[in-house]
Amino acid sequence: MIKHPSFARDYDFSAVSTTHDLQARARLAMLFEELQGLFGGASSFNNRLPVAFVGGSEPHVVIYNMSGEISARVTIDPENGLYVFCELDRAAGIVLATASEERLIDEIVAHLSVSDDNPAPHTVDAAVGILVGQTVEDVERKLILQTLRHCGGNPTYAAFMLGIPLITLCTKLATYFADSAKDFADATDRAEPLKEDRQ
Repeated sequence: MIKHPSFARDYDFSAVSTTHDLQARARLAMLFEELQGLFGGASSFNNRLPVAFVGGSEPHVVIYNMSGEISARVTIDPENGLYVFCELDRAAGIVLATASEERLIDEIVAHLSVSDDNPAPHTVDAAVGILVGQTVEDVERKLILQTLRHCGGNPTYAAFMLGIPLITLCTKLATYFADSAKDFADATDRAEPLKEDRQ
């Protein structure tokens, strides 16, 4: 019987751990680059970025408030690989665990927008500005359909993201698709029949 050296199992565990550390470091570095691009023009921070990437044994991204103090931190959970966002400067600090980088960036922008000076780029205000003039019903429809597209067509996940019951989402989708089918049927009824060209 061949006896394997006892350190082989330890080596395998160490290799897996190192791989996860490298992946976490790479994902956080990519997140930092995206945040750098997003906040690059933020003049409210005295010409410095409100975010920084910290390497080392526990890589993370830190978010600074206007006074230069660390107000939040983003890490990657080693067990499940989710981004973990923790507010550090508020009594009821938000802790968010998500696999979605977009969701995380939205939370960071919202976190920075809470300050009185509103240092974050006005991406949320710009988005709201685009919606002005549209009905709430149209905005709701677009939000639901975009969220459904983002979730790969999974209504359960979309309902969770939107914070509404699944049955409500399904009812709204049935209404949207029924309206679309009715509009299509009305358009085809009004269309003139094709005349055949006989020459």
